[in-house]
Amino acid sequence: MTSVLIFRRGSIGDAIVSIPALNAIAHAHPGAERWILTNKPVMETAAAIEDVLKNSMLVQGYINLPRGGGGWPQLKAAIDQVRALKPDCLYYLSEPSGILARLKERAFFRLCGLRTVIGAPDAADTARYRPLGTGLWESETDRLLRVIGAAESPDWTFAFTPPERQEADAVLADWAGRERYILFSLGAKLPDKDWGDSNWLRVLDQVSAAYPTLGLVAIGAQDESARTQRMLAAWRGPILNLCGRTAPRISALMGTRAAFYLGHDSGPMHLAALVGCPCVAIFSARAKPGVWFPRGDRNRIFYPWDAEPTVPARTGFRVAGNSIAAIAPEPVVAACLELLATSAST
Repeated sequence: MTSVLIFRRGSIGDAIVSIPALNAIAHAHPGAERWILTNKPVMETAAAIEDVLKNSMLVQGYINLPRGGGGWPQLKAAIDQVRALKPDCLYYLSEPSGILARLKERAFFRLCGLRTVIGAPDAADTARYRPLGTGLWESETDRLLRVIGAAESPDWTFAFTPPERQEADAVLADWAGRERYILFSLGAKLPDKDWGDSNWLRVLDQVSAAYPTLGLVAIGAQDESARTQRMLAAWRGPILNLCGRTAPRISALMGTRAAFYLGHDSGPMHLAALVGCPCVAIFSARAKPGVWFPRGDRNRIFYPWDAEPTVPARTGFRVAGNSIAAIAPEPVVAACLELLATSAST
């Protein structure tokens, strides 16, 4: 059987935004085994790409690079795995990186015996996001499809197993808020992506005051559980803190019944968007607007548009300090109430 290798670093959000590209690769190689070459997340509490893609039928195997680069023995083990697989080609699906990192990657690929690399960021245009002329920029999903030459519209087909759906149903079965709730997450890997406790407490208090019987389900990592529980003290209705208690795929299924997702730009946001849950999402100006916005057209996105961070030409990432603090709680509350009123009337 033939095989193809797919290079994709990152965690939950990185996995989810690459789903249309993975579907395109599957369509292009229907008889091949598809393996992902990925890294163990540098932040140990972050979920690995495998935690999202397993059971999805998009990928059949994983080869893990050592966390933080590792030493030669760990790299040699990964090289040996790739050589044993003998893939026909490599699809490069990772974010644009610096010149030095790309040289190291190229050397690694040569040691693996990989000669055909599709989507490698050698040309300037493949390593940048394109402006859309609307104040927004090309999404990471669309960039990935472009650099691998996929002409079709994004295919978001993604499978959950019957046991996973049964597990998600069981989590909510005896909970008082299961009939109507919002999905909430404080997840934010970096300090400049964190909106702050005072803002979240104001939003939760005001939304809960307007809908005192509304439920709230919190998802995220185990190390976010205690902080999340403190925020839930502002909520009047039923609460369910699932931080660290449900795997990413089960957390995604929590979004199938939710009125909407409320939280930071994060992996949990992308999990919710994956299953069609509208998102009220708070963004910093770390990335260009649009690059990491969640899929879907019912979202309410809050981005510090007036921030003027620098934009390194190579990567397209913005550095904006605490510009997320420019977002006021009141418009966020209004967006939540609007979505709740809309969902109540449908």
